[in-house]
Amino acid sequence: MKSRILVAIFGIPLLFYILYSGGLLLLLFANVIIGVSLHEYYNMMENGGRAPYRKLGILAGLAIPNALYLNHMGILERDAVFLILAALFMGTTVERIFKNRVRDSSLDIGGTILGVIYISLLFSHIILISGLPNGNLWILAAQIMVWVCDSMAYFVGLATGRKFFKEGLCPISPKKSKEGSLGGVVFTIVALIIMKFTLLASVDVSLGKLIVVAVGVAIVAQIGDLVESLFKREFEVKDSSNILGEHGGMLDRFDSMIFVIPTLYYILKYVIL
Repeated sequence: MKSRILVAIFGIPLLFYILYSGGLLLLLFANVIIGVSLHEYYNMMENGGRAPYRKLGILAGLAIPNALYLNHMGILERDAVFLILAALFMGTTVERIFKNRVRDSSLDIGGTILGVIYISLLFSHIILISGLPNGNLWILAAQIMVWVCDSMAYFVGLATGRKFFKEGLCPISPKKSKEGSLGGVVFTIVALIIMKFTLLASVDVSLGKLIVVAVGVAIVAQIGDLVESLFKREFEVKDSSNILGEHGGMLDRFDSMIFVIPTLYYILKYVIL
C-alpha cells in the first residue's frame, strides 16, 4: 500500500507535466516506457521458454519513436519505421541461418518482432499525436480517460456483480464483468464531457464527436488490458515485473495506453480534425 501511495503522489503529477509539455520531454518519456516495457515483455517470453533477441528488439523498439520525432522535425522520412522493422526481421533471420539455429526460429524471431510492434509501434503514435493541433491536451485527456475507465469498471463491477449478465466479460480475465465494462464506457463519456469544459475548453469539437472519442478510448483501453493478460497467461506470470512495487511493471501500467494512443491518433486525424 505504501508503494502505491508513493507512486501516485510523485508519479501522477510528473506524468501530467510530461504529457502536457510534449517535445523532447515526451520523446524521453516514450523511450523510457517502450524500453522498460520491451525489457519486461522479453523477460516474460524467456519465462515461457522462448529466446527472444532482446538487445536487437529493444534497439529497434527505441529507434521507432526517435525516427518519428526526427520525421516531425523534417530530418527523416517516415519510411524509416519500415526500414527498422525490415532490418530487425532480416537481421534475426540471417543470424539463424548462418548459425544453423533451426529449432523454434519462427517463435523466437516472431516473438521478438511482435514485442516491437505491440509495444513500440503502437505506443510511438504518441509522437504523432503531439504533432496534431492540441495534441498534448488530447494525450493528457486520454490518460485521464484510461484511469476513469479502469477505476469505474472496477467499482461498477464490484457494486453490481453479475446481476444483468451471467457470463463474465472475457475468459482471459474471468473476474471482469460486462456490467463493469459498460460502466467504464459510460463514465469515460462523462469524464470527457467534463474535460470539454476544463482541460479541452480551447478545443472546438462537437458533443457527438466527443462521444465517439470516449467510446473508442474506453473500448480499446479494456482490450489493451486483456491483451496483456493474454500474454501473461501464456508466459505464466502474474505481473510484467515489480519495478513499480505493488503497481507491478511498466507494461502493467501502460497496457491500456498502448492500445489507446494509436486509436486516438486515427480518430483525431480522420474524425475530429
